[in-house]
Amino acid sequence: MKRFCFAAFVLAGAIAPAARAQSSVTLYGIVDAGVLYKTHAATGGGSAWSVASGIDSTSRWGLTGREDLGGGLQALFELESAFRVNTGQNINGGQPASAGTVLFDRGATVGIGSKTYGNVLLGKNRSPILRIQSRLDIEGYSNFGSLNNLLYQNLSGYTGYQYSWVDNSVEYISPEFAGFQGMAMYSFGGTAGNFSNKSVVSLGASYKIGGFLAGASYFNGRDITGATDSTTARAYTVGANYGWDAFKVMLDFANFKNPARGTSDNFYTAEFSYTPTPFWTLSATYIRQDDRVTNDRDASLYKLGAVYSLSRATSVYSFIGYVKNNRLATLGLQNSTPAGVPGGNQFGAAIGIRHLF
Repeated sequence: MKRFCFAAFVLAGAIAPAARAQSSVTLYGIVDAGVLYKTHAATGGGSAWSVASGIDSTSRWGLTGREDLGGGLQALFELESAFRVNTGQNINGGQPASAGTVLFDRGATVGIGSKTYGNVLLGKNRSPILRIQSRLDIEGYSNFGSLNNLLYQNLSGYTGYQYSWVDNSVEYISPEFAGFQGMAMYSFGGTAGNFSNKSVVSLGASYKIGGFLAGASYFNGRDITGATDSTTARAYTVGANYGWDAFKVMLDFANFKNPARGTSDNFYTAEFSYTPTPFWTLSATYIRQDDRVTNDRDASLYKLGAVYSLSRATSVYSFIGYVKNNRLATLGLQNSTPAGVPGGNQFGAAIGIRHLF
């Protein structure tokens, strides 16, 4: 009997690798760091030089995997975690360390996918508004002066992380049909006896033909604290980009509201890029913040950038930017870091290196 059990164990071990051969797991990531200078860099003002992580792209690592289930179906999963190169710390989803460690702060999902019927994903999903904004942005959704700033620097009741990665959610992403793709996400708040408490709804759609891409998205989130059932974050965006020869241009409009507090911000964004050689990309960005309640919170952001590719995986970059803030405005050059002083104009410059793996 013991010999039979041992033989069965050995046979199972020999068969398992063959069964796993239909599955694949990929490790990927970005490591990005540089030297950054900013004015009005902290509360109370003051300028600062720093070695900073993720000036262009957030440093991260992730695992993605799929298994062929037959009949055109696949099992899918993705886990992604962000970190700071300059300190080695996890970014923790924007939460303080005292709130507990958020290992996979940039998403943790598992689901079923089909080229015919689309994907259904469960877990901590990327929201449709994040997916659409990142597709529209021709700056690579840079952390320094791009559409990335909008989700983080508005007056609604959600942080940029809460707009971007949504807990307790189910998301459907359709297959692409004649250039069109749609997506819908719903987050269950998880409060016993109250279906709508802390719930989130987000929708998105894009259309691509040739060098033209158009996209629109919507987001509605109830009080993230659960103290009320009020909607505290409502946003929508619509935009398009077009590329021809060595040129690309992007235009986008977005609005962010907190209906519970009565705030409303419009953002108008224009981006332009020029790739004179396969190695160089030059870019310019303008973002206008228009507060619908008071023009004391209006602001304008200007940015110039240059990226040089050393290889397919490694590039160096340089950015320079300036923000003109009205008396109460705090718009900053970096996505998750507003200006330290209301009304403080901000100048910034950075040089860094980014490696993909």
